[in-house]
Amino acid sequence: MDINIAKEVIECLPKGKTNFSYYKDRYAAFILTQVINERCHVSELRKTNYAGLLNKAVIKDLLCNSGDGIIRRSDLELLWLESSENFLLSLDTWGHGDRSWDQISRAGSNLVLQLNFSNKHEQIFRQLVKPDEEHGFSFFDHPVMKKGQRDIFRETLAWARIDFDFTTNEALIEELQTDWSRIAKRISKRIEAGGCLGYRYGTNTTVRKMKRYVESVLQRYGKIWDEAMLTASIQFIRQELGIQNIYLHTPESGAVVKKIKHRQPPRSLYTSLPRKFCFKQTDEAPKFLSQNRSFRKLEKKLGGTQWNFLDMPLL
Repeated sequence: MDINIAKEVIECLPKGKTNFSYYKDRYAAFILTQVINERCHVSELRKTNYAGLLNKAVIKDLLCNSGDGIIRRSDLELLWLESSENFLLSLDTWGHGDRSWDQISRAGSNLVLQLNFSNKHEQIFRQLVKPDEEHGFSFFDHPVMKKGQRDIFRETLAWARIDFDFTTNEALIEELQTDWSRIAKRISKRIEAGGCLGYRYGTNTTVRKMKRYVESVLQRYGKIWDEAMLTASIQFIRQELGIQNIYLHTPESGAVVKKIKHRQPPRSLYTSLPRKFCFKQTDEAPKFLSQNRSFRKLEKKLGGTQWNFLDMPLL
């Protein structure tokens, strides 16, 4: 994608705070709001690709309270749990002109959607970890929020890189990633193994306080960051970009198309996670990629490519 298109999108969107709340399995409620017109009989939903969403506890509880076998979009939109975690969304661009480094599917740039911590986390992080300016929980050369970019700074929990084309009505989620959760897991294992930090990760804290912090982070965010990031991405693509057809890489095709030569991303992000979200598997690549000569040559060499695909037509 041309970087000017990504910048135009950023310029057109609101510049203030964009709050986003997430509770475990909220994605199920969100997807159902996208496929239900106003209301739908549960018996009809059970015949569709979305039947598995009805087994999530939050949806079961909602249906028990309604008692008439009908699920309503208005009820799903109002669904909220006290365990919700608050985040701040922000946008940026990504692309340095080297596809092997950028790990993008076509020459150009990506739009980046960043899932940033709330101020509540910021206070705990500063209190327990006492980080230096360049701490080791995130990497400056990754697409995270940088200090000085905005009036409000927050540390970035995770991000999604997105390519899109308005003419074909398609978006491709290139990557879902977190530095924060991965580093927290690494520190937790190090402490459990030896009781010391070794490399201090740019902090001025004690082992005891660091242990408290990483346990808190992994408990609160470790099991929801991927769900939250993909939910925020789909919501952004459909509601802000107005794009219907959403693609997500598969592990095998994605690694080749994005020219990932070394460490591969976690397979679950491109297998079990999209299945939870009701993505389907397809061998039809996004049209905006199929129109690219370099991609067509690569696809011919590979004998085809595989993709996760989501369109969510109304039932």
